[in-house]
Amino acid sequence: MGTVTYPDAAVASYISRHFIPVQLNVVERPEVKERFHAHWTPTLILFDGDKVEYRRSEGYVDPKRCLGELVLGRFKAALNGGRYQDLPALAREALEITRGDAWREPEALYWNAIAAYRATGDGKQLSDLWDIVIERFPKSDWGRKADI
Repeated sequence: MGTVTYPDAAVASYISRHFIPVQLNVVERPEVKERFHAHWTPTLILFDGDKVEYRRSEGYVDPKRCLGELVLGRFKAALNGGRYQDLPALAREALEITRGDAWREPEALYWNAIAAYRATGDGKQLSDLWDIVIERFPKSDWGRKADI
């Protein structure tokens, strides 16, 4: 990822706008593997200043998928941190960035429904949006989670 993904202009710009990046070499610093439970490289971990982890991705991801991981991590941080006012914009951004990504797009749709529910309290809207996840991605984990 160090030669393709992180140097990508869109990824570098997104990281610099929204994160404080730290890159650790587990070969040079093997204690890092244990501390962060990072037993496979590359491992992308998103966490806050209180060391609360919001997203983890293990293995290589290309620039487009990395952007998806980053925006989904920001969404989860806002959701878990109770920053509900940030959710609609992050949900829209996640939907845009993950479009066409069979792994991350259903998750973005799922969380978009959560954002709408948190903004309105409307359970019908949540159900209707989850129906879209189920219809478009019925065999995905997110389609199965939405099918309650």
